[in-house]
Amino acid sequence: MNQLNRPYTKYLNIARSSKAFNEAELQVLEGLLRQCLEGPNEEGYIMLTEKEDGEDVAFLIYGKTPMTEFTYDLYWVVVSPSHQGKGFGRRIISRMEQCLLKEKDKINIRVETSGSEHYVGQRAFYEAMNFNLCGRIPSFYKEGDDLVIFYKCVTKNNLSGGSKSNERL
Repeated sequence: MNQLNRPYTKYLNIARSSKAFNEAELQVLEGLLRQCLEGPNEEGYIMLTEKEDGEDVAFLIYGKTPMTEFTYDLYWVVVSPSHQGKGFGRRIISRMEQCLLKEKDKINIRVETSGSEHYVGQRAFYEAMNFNLCGRIPSFYKEGDDLVIFYKCVTKNNLSGGSKSNERL
């Protein structure tokens, strides 16, 4: 199959167009997309997409955290640049939470991201989505680029979607 016709290409192009990820990150994403869409997906990654007018405009990839009862890792949230700030990121994370709460009464969601200035928008997004900053490892990725860890606990009685003042995200 031609590389351009592979199922994952459109999602990789959305990520590339966002200019949020470097080439190494895009290579990792390509591998995850291949597993999600072409298999084998032995690690159990799950991909959700958001569409507008039949066109994919956002996606996320998450998976169960090994050796935990109700904890999941949110690996990627990607929204097309022309659709950022319009609620697609909020909507797709809420869908993920609702899917998980069909199976569990309580879920923890963990996110790891970069502490670099380039990722300030991503960190603000997670905070607006009621994720809690719970850890930082200095110079994790490279000198001066910390690993920042967020988590969120959601229960069937406490569905969260951020505050009304952050609906534009």
